[in-house]
Amino acid sequence: MNIALAKQSYGKAKVRLSYVTRRDNTHDFIQIEVGVALEGNFNAAYTDGDNSLVVPTDTMKNSVYGVARLHGVDDIETYAQHLATHFYDSFDQVEQVTISVKQQLWTRIDLDGEVHGHAFTGGGKEENTCTVVSSADDVSMRSGLLGLQVLKTTNSGFEDFHQDKFTTLKPTADRIFATTIAANWPCEDLTGDWTQTRTTVRRLLLDVFAHQFSPSVQKTLYEMAESVLSACPEISEISLDMPNQHHLLADIAKLNLKNDNDIFVPSPEPYGVISATVRRDS
Repeated sequence: MNIALAKQSYGKAKVRLSYVTRRDNTHDFIQIEVGVALEGNFNAAYTDGDNSLVVPTDTMKNSVYGVARLHGVDDIETYAQHLATHFYDSFDQVEQVTISVKQQLWTRIDLDGEVHGHAFTGGGKEENTCTVVSSADDVSMRSGLLGLQVLKTTNSGFEDFHQDKFTTLKPTADRIFATTIAANWPCEDLTGDWTQTRTTVRRLLLDVFAHQFSPSVQKTLYEMAESVLSACPEISEISLDMPNQHHLLADIAKLNLKNDNDIFVPSPEPYGVISATVRRDS
């Protein structure tokens, strides 16, 4: 029986880095989590136990900090490109590098209109994201956001859906709509201001969610994508993931009480999974 190694990749995950940029009394603070994955001439390590070409994952971890020292961390897209270039240019045995970065959000403390120069509040579970893939053929990048949690208490419904013998869900024209948005898009111009683009995308997603009636999660997702592609010519497509995080009417009839569409039970599991990629028609 012939056995062959079909594909291999290895790297370092969850390397955490906080970086402070100091300018007199005003400091910028960025906190990130980095993943590194290398593909290349490493077959011998798997098949023969030959580690001579293996770049230790400890070296990968140290490179995260070293590249930050050499180039700074002004934004995650530029930093991820510097880190990918470092690995691809430094090791002949590396054929492809994938750098994944998540940025935890921090906001300057604002008290009575006075924005503090070096004190911040955390942004919860929301994160900015970036992935750079570097090889001999190309350098590609995707930017995005993760964990944007939203909820509205009305202006949402779900009716006229297909029903069969197992359907128990009741149609409704007024329901709570809750989801946690993940979005990402390709960055065709690697030198673009993708921090500003992300800010614009986030604002457009929230605007559609808050102000347009939702007949379904699917329709709202499409309208969000449509808004982004209409306003951001630098984006050719956007992928969105929006789980339907249910808030179910509490059954209080057994208590001889009436539920006036105001008492709900949050139901984290199971939940609906809705995702799509929408692109501009060329």
